[in-house]
Amino acid sequence: MKATIRKNKLLLQFILFSVVSGMGMGVAQMAITLYAVKLGATASQIGLIGGVQGVGLLLTVLPIGFLVDYVGPRKVFLFGTVISAILYLFFPFARSTSSLIVTVAFLSLFTAFRFIPMTSVFLEFVRKVGSGRAGWQRGSHSFGLVFLGPLFGASLSKYWGFEITFYVISGLVFLLIFGITAIFPESAHSERVPLSERFSHFKEFFKNRNLIEASGAEALALATFSCFNAFIVVIAIRVFHFTAPAASLFVTVEGLIFIITLFTLGRVLEKLGEHRFYLGSITIVVTGLSLLSCFSHSSFLVAGTILIGIGLGMFNLVNVTRVAHANAEKGKTAAVFSLFTMLGVIIGPVIGGLAGECFGTWSVFLVFIPMYLAFGVTLYFRKDHQPQCIAV
Repeated sequence: MKATIRKNKLLLQFILFSVVSGMGMGVAQMAITLYAVKLGATASQIGLIGGVQGVGLLLTVLPIGFLVDYVGPRKVFLFGTVISAILYLFFPFARSTSSLIVTVAFLSLFTAFRFIPMTSVFLEFVRKVGSGRAGWQRGSHSFGLVFLGPLFGASLSKYWGFEITFYVISGLVFLLIFGITAIFPESAHSERVPLSERFSHFKEFFKNRNLIEASGAEALALATFSCFNAFIVVIAIRVFHFTAPAASLFVTVEGLIFIITLFTLGRVLEKLGEHRFYLGSITIVVTGLSLLSCFSHSSFLVAGTILIGIGLGMFNLVNVTRVAHANAEKGKTAAVFSLFTMLGVIIGPVIGGLAGECFGTWSVFLVFIPMYLAFGVTLYFRKDHQPQCIAV
């Protein structure tokens, strides 16, 4: 009974912590974009701001993963939180687009210091409590990032100005320090393996099929997700002549359904097992992509959006569960998983855009279907696949 209470208390702390963390990032993304517009940034410069954030993460996720395993997640997270909170205080002093880009690029080098420790600790939590709650941290973080953050950020920027907004962001980031002792365990001093030795064993780490396959699958999911967000509004406006506010609802609806799926279908995963749940999610995603590629009626676009939200949510649940049960150090596990997902976010719109240029707009989403089918066929004919889920 006491163990159950402790698990539920820790889960509630994870959810609150993730909502605040996601909200801080959501407010920051909205404020930085609006601030760039105020400074007169061109479309390419705004795109560059988003790009340097991704590049900064890609450059740092693997080293930070090693650092988490070496000194523990608490110290790494504390360092990244303090530095990030301080850096946000300097944003109002960026008076030109170029200085804003430099500031964002510098900040991106410290994002992984917060992101990787949080991911590594939650993966360990999922390994202990089972897949029923595997999507709760991602769902709560997404709720803060996608809904609360942009809404709060837009309102703050409009009514209080950008200087106050960036001070509030700094405060939200700094607020996370008060939850460190509850979320992050003390460093384990029993396994102080030198960093040089950890790097020498890194090739063996990439031989973990469970980890690499799940990370690759999540990269595919994030590529689909980012491509959807990049093109669904354009298609809704240009092909079906939706108004801009109505077209933007497709992104909102898909994100909301994705979050609901993460919170509600974990128990279904435990009952069905990874193999069947994987195949079911692939079937739903492929059906959704097919409907999104059918331009005969707008109802297909609505149905496809709903199915994409459900299917990608299910896909994420299995991937997180598999990574959580991968027999590897959690710092490097979180780093590799994050590396793959970041690559998916970056290349997804590129793949969709190239397909649209070469074959027409209808192929933007259709191009991902062969990838899901290939993965599904591999799973279906695998004889040695054993479900990894732990029932609780």
